[in-house]
Amino acid sequence: MASPSPAGDPPFHDDLVADILIRLPTLADFGRACVSCPAFRRVITSHSFLRRLHALHPPSLLGTRTSSRFYPAEPPHPSAAAARALADAADFTFSFLPNPGSWMVRDERGGRFVVDRNEGGDDTFTTIAVCDPLFRRYVYLRTWPPPSRIDRTS
Repeated sequence: MASPSPAGDPPFHDDLVADILIRLPTLADFGRACVSCPAFRRVITSHSFLRRLHALHPPSLLGTRTSSRFYPAEPPHPSAAAARALADAADFTFSFLPNPGSWMVRDERGGRFVVDRNEGGDDTFTTIAVCDPLFRRYVYLRTWPPPSRIDRTS
């Protein structure tokens, strides 16, 4: 006779649960399944399941960004509603930074932007920040002046 499973755990193996859960149609359904049962959460948050999930549900295109503006995806694109919500919530003009309008975007990845501005007359010393336009937060990165040459002949 099999021993009873702990309360809340289904009487199935994780592989079988994963094969059932991977068939859910939307990413929102995976979120609902995670909060509905601890065993489902354990399966869904495992690395092997997440690899399968991301292969079936690639990240959505939310829009494009130019130097001055964010252009959200428009209907009939499947992610148009999420893109519009992002455009309404985020500040892609970076007005939350000191001296808005003087910052130049250098890189963007994972929803965060590396921006900089020239503090002096030359391009040697710049202020660099990483900012999150959705939460309107930024962090300055430390910059060091280039090291001076040391004369080792004496």
